[in-house]
Amino acid sequence: VHVVVLAAGRGSRLGPQGDALPKWLLEVGGRTLAARHLAGIAAARRAGDVAGVAVVVGHAGAAVEEDLARRSDAVRVVRNPEYAERNNWWSLLRALRELPEEGPVVVLNADLLVAPAHLAAFIGDAARGEADGLLCVDTARRLTDESMKVALDAGGALAAIGKTGIADAAGEYIGILMARAGVLRALRARLEEFDGRPEARDEWYEGAVGRSVGDGARWQIWPMPDGGWIEIDDHADLAAADDLAREVDALP
Repeated sequence: VHVVVLAAGRGSRLGPQGDALPKWLLEVGGRTLAARHLAGIAAARRAGDVAGVAVVVGHAGAAVEEDLARRSDAVRVVRNPEYAERNNWWSLLRALRELPEEGPVVVLNADLLVAPAHLAAFIGDAARGEADGLLCVDTARRLTDESMKVALDAGGALAAIGKTGIADAAGEYIGILMARAGVLRALRARLEEFDGRPEARDEWYEGAVGRSVGDGARWQIWPMPDGGWIEIDDHADLAAADDLAREVDALP
């Protein structure tokens, strides 16, 4: 698979800390999110599951590029100078335009603390499995207003995704997906539609995922093995992530 890390956004709710650094370079448990993600990707690469890695940068992008330059990992940088004018769908589309049209592509949100072993396992299943679309979903965590909820159809595939308007949610999408072939084509088509609509600048890429279902895209669920993850939006999340990192680091 080609792995895409979406690291262009600014952590506005983190105040001065978010002004100085992109979320991908936040340190939790003594290691940056970047180091943790790249460790999981490296494990998948050693297993032969990774064809390439691209990181989309925007806010404080120079800091990300400097960090990557100090590493031995072969990572392509995709620059998104419009990160403040368009939401994360634009970062994803810019990356997809530079990757093979048939994929497979794994997308990873940069503000996610997740065990490297879990990330490597997802990439392995994405690379070697038969599904054309996978969404990493926590089916056990209590849902809140901020949760990116998913609803499933009778066959267990994605029926809808969003923070609101989701009845009988089966879990929370945590920010890792894989798409290839027809699912990737449908996703790209919906993202390209956003590019043609100025009013869509504040859309999320998850909105394109949901719309692709109507085009016949079949997204399967990849259940998160445990609750060892957190999306970092504000200082409370960052403090919780620092505590959770100790549990994550204890995983094999």
